[in-house]
Amino acid sequence: MKIKCTCNHLIIDQTDYLKHKGYLISDTQWFDFWDAIDEAIEQSGASPKEKEAAAMRLRKKDIFKVLWECTNCGKLYVDGKNGELISYSPDNHHYNQILNQK
Repeated sequence: MKIKCTCNHLIIDQTDYLKHKGYLISDTQWFDFWDAIDEAIEQSGASPKEKEAAAMRLRKKDIFKVLWECTNCGKLYVDGKNGELISYSPDNHHYNQILNQK
């Protein structure tokens, strides 16, 4: 995926472990997420195949929204409904590395 930011910088998402890509979860889904983890653990069987099936059911929950941060101006792009991008700009108009903080 490639996103052209309004500052004309190109945001590229073609691999994993990107410092400018993250995932967003709403407070209303936070506990659903943890309940789904508990359910996956409880339903995972003894065999590796059963454990993998439980993990895959958890991954299919699709609870998180994907977001990207422009490394030039800091604008956030959130994957909205129906695939449209919703953007948010920081007041300082700088790349703040909010997705790359530890």
